[in-house]
Amino acid sequence: MTRTRPLTRTRLLRAGLGLLALGLGLLGEAQARTVKIVTADRLELRKMAGTLQADGTTSEEQEIVVISGQSVELRLDEDVILATRVEYNRTRRTLTIIGAGQYTTTQNGSTQVLKGSGLVVDLGSQALTGEDVIISDANLEIRGEAVSRVPGQLTAQKSYFTPCAKCGRTPNDYAFRAKSVLLYPGDRLVAYEATLLLAGAPLLFLPVVVLPLQDQSRQPRFGLSQDAVDGLTVQADLPFVIGSTTLGTTLLRYYQNRSPSVGFGVDLHSYAPTAGVEKVDLYALASPRPSKVVTENGVSRTVVSGDNEYALNFSVRGRLELYGSKDGLRYTLGAVRSDLGRADTDPQRGVTDLSGTASAEFPSVEFGKIEAQVNYQDRIGPPLTVALANVLRREVVIDPGAYRLGKLSADFKVTLGQYTAASNPLSRSAQLQGPNFSTARLEERHVISFSSAPWTGGTLTLNNTFTGRYYLTGARTVNLSASVSLNQIFNVSNSVRLNYVYSRQEGTSPFAFDAVFTRPPSGVLSGDIVVTPTPGFTITASQSYDYVQPPAVQPPTSFGVRVQKGPVTSNLLLQPNFFTGKLDAASFDALVGQNLPLLIGLRASYTQGGGAGPISLSADVVGGPRTNTFGVTANWDPRSQSLSSLNLRASAASTQDTVLTPLSFSASETINLETRIPALSDPAAPPPVTQTTVTQRSSLSGQATLNVNGLTLNTTHSLSLPDGNPASDTAFFSVGSQAGSNLNWNLRYGGNYDLSRLGFLRPTLSGTLTATRLGQRLSAQASLNLPGLDQGLTELGNASVAGSYDFGRAFITGGAYYNRSRQGTGTAAQTVNDTLTFQPLTLTLGLGGGPKPGAYLSTILRQTLSWQDGVLQPPGRVLPIFVLTVDRCCWAFQIEINPLDGRYGLSLSLPGGDTSVSAFSATANGVSVPLLTPGR
Repeated sequence: MTRTRPLTRTRLLRAGLGLLALGLGLLGEAQARTVKIVTADRLELRKMAGTLQADGTTSEEQEIVVISGQSVELRLDEDVILATRVEYNRTRRTLTIIGAGQYTTTQNGSTQVLKGSGLVVDLGSQALTGEDVIISDANLEIRGEAVSRVPGQLTAQKSYFTPCAKCGRTPNDYAFRAKSVLLYPGDRLVAYEATLLLAGAPLLFLPVVVLPLQDQSRQPRFGLSQDAVDGLTVQADLPFVIGSTTLGTTLLRYYQNRSPSVGFGVDLHSYAPTAGVEKVDLYALASPRPSKVVTENGVSRTVVSGDNEYALNFSVRGRLELYGSKDGLRYTLGAVRSDLGRADTDPQRGVTDLSGTASAEFPSVEFGKIEAQVNYQDRIGPPLTVALANVLRREVVIDPGAYRLGKLSADFKVTLGQYTAASNPLSRSAQLQGPNFSTARLEERHVISFSSAPWTGGTLTLNNTFTGRYYLTGARTVNLSASVSLNQIFNVSNSVRLNYVYSRQEGTSPFAFDAVFTRPPSGVLSGDIVVTPTPGFTITASQSYDYVQPPAVQPPTSFGVRVQKGPVTSNLLLQPNFFTGKLDAASFDALVGQNLPLLIGLRASYTQGGGAGPISLSADVVGGPRTNTFGVTANWDPRSQSLSSLNLRASAASTQDTVLTPLSFSASETINLETRIPALSDPAAPPPVTQTTVTQRSSLSGQATLNVNGLTLNTTHSLSLPDGNPASDTAFFSVGSQAGSNLNWNLRYGGNYDLSRLGFLRPTLSGTLTATRLGQRLSAQASLNLPGLDQGLTELGNASVAGSYDFGRAFITGGAYYNRSRQGTGTAAQTVNDTLTFQPLTLTLGLGGGPKPGAYLSTILRQTLSWQDGVLQPPGRVLPIFVLTVDRCCWAFQIEINPLDGRYGLSLSLPGGDTSVSAFSATANGVSVPLLTPGR
């Protein structure tokens, strides 16, 4: 008898809360899974009376929750169920999908989607059963009449599976029909009594089929090679899985002529293998040491080392429960050794580096928290004769949280440890011990600060920062800084500040890594004032004094005045030094006429060492629409009592028809006039017998640009006056399209220019062209050497062209690059070298019907040709390369034929691999069958 109590929408919330309680109740029973309703339209609670059993007893009453709707979504921890009706049997702790549904689960980093009807999920054992189920993941699709799942394994009976289901082709290129299939998610598939189907037709019976499903690093890898030293070499990497948390690869090595001949190792990764351990990584390999070829008296012989070399990379991290700590005791351990490929004299050969950390935080203490940390770093191996590159340490760190009492804050940190590191080159006693030094060290750091507001607008701040290191040898280093600051704000823009800072840094460390460079102590008292009598008018003053330093090196006083009212902005800075009675520096700048048609600027500066700087006067006239401007700047040098440079600038842009006839112009010209100024000299040095001068030569430089209707004309020049300097003077003229269009081109003429002879020395004319359309691109470049004062030839200097065209089923690319060079001054009788590097044609054709080609045929021509004085140099031939690629989504192969070089190759690509595998290679040196090369 079944009793049904439907739930309307007004009672849906109450039922949802009740189901949540059911799910939570399951957590206490064998850590069953939590069921969460994401979407549903209707819930029903049912009571099913027990049925009469064969032995005369009655089964227990069952409680069932029916979840239904147009779209039902349930979450079982990380798994997702999509259906229209799901029955949850609370008594048996099962979920049953009624009708069509989908179950998505993730295991070992691999996601599987199970589609079918009648899927039953056991929430206690996490097992799953169903009939007529389709299983699909990133690589495979499996169909089974009966499917069951336990954690880490899926079993399908009377199944059909193929990697080609994702391609959308019917029939699939290849598939298998098997009696039973075992799927280990993210690792491998094993099929028993399987039949290979090609295009749906049975071809071959196989008792067992194994397909690896890991990523490229987890695939089986094999290598086979032969050489004169090691003889036959075989390498194999074989993946394995232990349970649902550990995966790895067995590493096997065989060398015919080494002793020992066999090497082995493991590459293992384990995720949460046991309580307190989050992850373990282990790479270990014992490999026979390579043999050596020794030559004595002209006779070579192979010497077998008779020993192994080792590679080790071990790390483990985890967390242990620790009473009173915030997040437990977190730890890491590691060991690294790398002998492979190292020379016998390498100081790191035979050395194992060890490291470890352990830390915990304790928040329930008076300081708010305290962090304790243990750091360990050491090495096992022969003693070093050179300085260590890192620091070996065994140390304990105690770092309490900052202690606060009102406005007082104190933060302390103590480190105690034993260290071995490179000796400090500044410590004679440490250097006498050798390149490395070992001793114990105590380090104490603290930051103590206090801040208060003793009265309105006033702020008092005290700070003390200290780092002291004390060594067992008696050495010590100290770094101390203490400061007190008093700041008074009278209103928003008026303030006075006094500050005193005492610093001391001294001592010598025996180690190079924590060396402190001793410097004399200093005690600096400073003050500054900011006053704003009226808006837009600000006065500043500042002064500092170091009580430890003599008056001659004290900094100057700084006075500043800033005015910003209406169209006027000005800044005045004076830095007189009252200790020396001199003016160290001064500067002034002003700008009059902001936002007006005429803008005038003035700038001047002075330094004690350099004297008065140039006085700059500028004037800019701004047009009505503010798009047309003209300006001039004159720089006058007080030291030479002459005008040093003049700058002219102009810009204009059209304000009408800016879309149909866009027009803009800009130009700038700088004239540097010849000046002679006294050379700078050391004030402490005796005056020179004769005054030396520095001469600035006259020069002319500038540029002009005109943009009109998508066209850009530009000219630049840099010339020395009056006679010029052909080695550095240049002039260029260019015309081209503006950037951003589908067709970009540019022509440029110019080069070094001789002003005295009014001509170019070796001018060039260069051009570029780039055209792009959908599926098409063409780019070209060329540079032409033209006759000039020092060049009488017209010839092509360099050129290149490249393009591509996509026809859909065909794709053409090509490119050629030419360069000419001459030895000497450029006369016709000199040696000429021409180089042409080109791949003039790469034609790729897609073969087959359908939306996607089933194969690609490529023809490639590739060669670099060189000529000397017009004579073609060897090899002087074109190398045609033919490539046939068959890409069928779930498998592919490529054949490459290079007949002139005598090179032939075959590569394969199968599901589970990210790259193709070279399966066959034939060259002039012989034939090889390389499979995947093992990893490390």
